[in-house]
Amino acid sequence: MKMFWRKLHISRSFSVIAADAEYIRGGRFQRKGRAWKLVEFAEEKIEEQNPRNAWKKAARCAGLAEFRAVTGNIANSTFFRFPSVKMDAAAQRGAVEFELPRNMLKIPNDHCCQFCVSGKSGEFDGVMVNVAVFSGKAVNSFASQLSDAGVTADEFIHPFMAIDEKNDSLMLPEIEPDFAYIKDGWMPVSDAVNENVSVENWEKRLRKRFILPEDRSFVFRNYLMLLLAAEVIVSSKMRDCPESFRVLPDNVRPVRFRGHLIVTGILIFLLLASLVWRFALTYGSDVKEYRKITAENKALKNKTAELKKTIKRNSKELKEMTRLVAMNVGETEAISEFALFSETLPANILVSSIRWNETDIDAVVQCEDSNFDFDALFRPLKYWKVTQQQRQNPGSAVATITLKLTPYDAKDEK
Repeated sequence: MKMFWRKLHISRSFSVIAADAEYIRGGRFQRKGRAWKLVEFAEEKIEEQNPRNAWKKAARCAGLAEFRAVTGNIANSTFFRFPSVKMDAAAQRGAVEFELPRNMLKIPNDHCCQFCVSGKSGEFDGVMVNVAVFSGKAVNSFASQLSDAGVTADEFIHPFMAIDEKNDSLMLPEIEPDFAYIKDGWMPVSDAVNENVSVENWEKRLRKRFILPEDRSFVFRNYLMLLLAAEVIVSSKMRDCPESFRVLPDNVRPVRFRGHLIVTGILIFLLLASLVWRFALTYGSDVKEYRKITAENKALKNKTAELKKTIKRNSKELKEMTRLVAMNVGETEAISEFALFSETLPANILVSSIRWNETDIDAVVQCEDSNFDFDALFRPLKYWKVTQQQRQNPGSAVATITLKLTPYDAKDEK
């Protein structure tokens, strides 16, 4: 943040607008080597009927620049200094809050402060801290004047923040008409206090810091409050701790580079649109052809998958039909042969099951004699031959015998 303010805000130019009860003054400063030059200045009288006009003219003359500050009198503000030690901004703010009851009769509930280190105090890294205290209501009222006039500012700077150990006295009737700050304290204005002497001291210092116009229309005393705020900006007070000056609400702060960002966005959009258009002209036909080929390829794959499914289904049907065709028609004389088989078997033999295969007959019979010779039984028929006899329960009253009968013609074929 510190480097941001150093490099961006006050590296080349800045502007200040100062407001008092009767006039709005504006000035724009530019860097000239190691010095700063007041290149533009304006003084506009506030009209009761249209006070915004003076603000607008002074702001137009000063310009927004890289950094713009406003200064002037915010009602019921308080300024004081106190000794402290070097510390970071957060810790220093705590020290400021601790000093408020010692330097103010009544602290506003909605108060806000700006502070800065301004000079040394004693030994052991002692420093003096300038503090300006405002009520939130008064700050919002001042910000409303800026908003009504259409003026924006980066920060408000109390002109007494310029006080340090080199110039520890200042009289500004625009801020405090009845009091002057002399050597770290407020004193009533009296004959012992000569305003011209105080102005002359500050004029010597500020003319060394700034290159001021030689024009007769430029009266140093009239622009003293503006130059005091400019002194704070170019000194190390603001550069070292810019966040300690934050009192203005965000709604009056300028939004820089908004136009640049909008134009950048538009240019980027146009660039992308031109790239898309150029791509369409160069590769549009290729993309269209590629999409067409991709669609055809997908359709062919789908068709190939359907054909594979059809071939597989037809192959199964063909195998089934081949199996059916290869099967024998059957035995036309099965009834007569079963009758002959039945007549051949003795009466005490029971056929449990019988199956006629293509080349042989499987039969399960039950009989009382487990040693019955079925081969001798069927041999005289000269038609079947017993090729297998499997006996079960040979020691029981009823034996179960599995027979396999093979016709003689089937044997001959083998």
